[in-house]
Amino acid sequence: MRGPTAAILLAAGQGVRMKSSKAKVLHELGGITLIARALSAVAAVGAKPLVIVIGYQADAVKAAASSALESAQLSFALQPEPLGTGDSTRRGLAALPEEFAGDVLITYADMPAMRADTLRAFVAAHRQAGAALSLVTLTVKSPGSYGRVLRDRHGAVAAVVEAADAGREELSIQEINAGVYVADVRMLRAVLGELKADNARHEYYLTDIVAIARRRGFSVHAWPWDQPWEFAGVNSRQDLAEQEAEIRRAVNQRLMESGVTLIDPASVYVGEEVEIGPDSTVGPSVQIFGRSRIGARVKIEGCAFLRDVIIGDDCHLKLGVRAEQCLIGEACEIGPFANLRPGTELEGANRVGNFVETKKARLGRGSKASHLSYLGDAVIGRETNIGCGVITVNYDGYDKHLTQIGDRCMVGCDSQLIAPVRIGNDAYVASGTTVRRDVGDGALAFCDHSQREKPRWTAEWRKRHAGRAPHDD
Repeated sequence: MRGPTAAILLAAGQGVRMKSSKAKVLHELGGITLIARALSAVAAVGAKPLVIVIGYQADAVKAAASSALESAQLSFALQPEPLGTGDSTRRGLAALPEEFAGDVLITYADMPAMRADTLRAFVAAHRQAGAALSLVTLTVKSPGSYGRVLRDRHGAVAAVVEAADAGREELSIQEINAGVYVADVRMLRAVLGELKADNARHEYYLTDIVAIARRRGFSVHAWPWDQPWEFAGVNSRQDLAEQEAEIRRAVNQRLMESGVTLIDPASVYVGEEVEIGPDSTVGPSVQIFGRSRIGARVKIEGCAFLRDVIIGDDCHLKLGVRAEQCLIGEACEIGPFANLRPGTELEGANRVGNFVETKKARLGRGSKASHLSYLGDAVIGRETNIGCGVITVNYDGYDKHLTQIGDRCMVGCDSQLIAPVRIGNDAYVASGTTVRRDVGDGALAFCDHSQREKPRWTAEWRKRHAGRAPHDD
């Protein structure tokens, strides 16, 4: 091998065709930014140092890159004005240590489908060829705006011409430049200084280094690759949608091959890091993201939204369930239309029914909240039943407070538990009770509001409104 490999990732552009106030590389595919995806592939090659050239929304792009990979492994170079990819590469090169002697991998942060294995193979081919400069080329039916690869009469690469500067004959060429290079750092330092902005866009084109290298006698190697999708750039919302669809197709295929039933694969969105066990069924319009882990024989009905959840075997999530950062034990029944907010933990065999909301709530095994309740900042024991309309009143306007409910309790409908409060084991709370003080083990808590009655009240009321129809609001 010829010394170490460094990398320069070009991420300075705005991406005007995205029609967005946000830098192009900050847009997401499958919940992951474009720059994070590209950076993952480049970093896996083992390139050090790894320089990212930033420009438009530099601070935000730097933050996104640093969060995707430990910032200690990254260096950043600023391109203050958008003067082209050649200028961007010069600034990245200047950020490498002067004593660096090796090869430099150069690529773009808006190519999210790049694979580390392919980049490693490209670097190996460059070194095996003994070339000073190598570039990835692709042959496509519709080259569009990509630069065309020009070859001499011997078939060697002579130059790359940008589509905006190409003539009619050149535009008919189907071999294109993928935008990925490996170059000997000494050669790169020599040829970048010769770049000129005498082109249609008045920019410094990185592609011009091919012709300059040939003119100066450096060896140039073209590495044809037969998977063009790997180096497809994202330049528009349509490109973004197309790559999103490809990711979903690949993920869904993997899931179905592993024994998961997708009732309507075209409407299901599952993240690449999600794992689902065999014999599970996912209904239409379900979205599952983050590092979700779903067990075997789980049934997820339509319109569910799940992010960063762990779900045990044999659970049933009914229509419209939303759950984030939750732990759901085995054999639980959730929904329909339940909202499990972060910090919810269900030990197993639990029922969280329709229109129940939980937040930082831990339910022991077999406990149930079947409908229309709010359980926030609560610890609930085993085999406890939470009735309809029960509310843990956990917020006083400044702080959140804890409600503790023991094992085998019965909390009646329409009760309010004013936290901080503790209800002991085997306690009963009568319907309509406002609990303000702790309830002991085995006790019954109730509010003694006597029921009053006025005889013949309805007749008198109707008499007072005789001749008037009731308002229908």
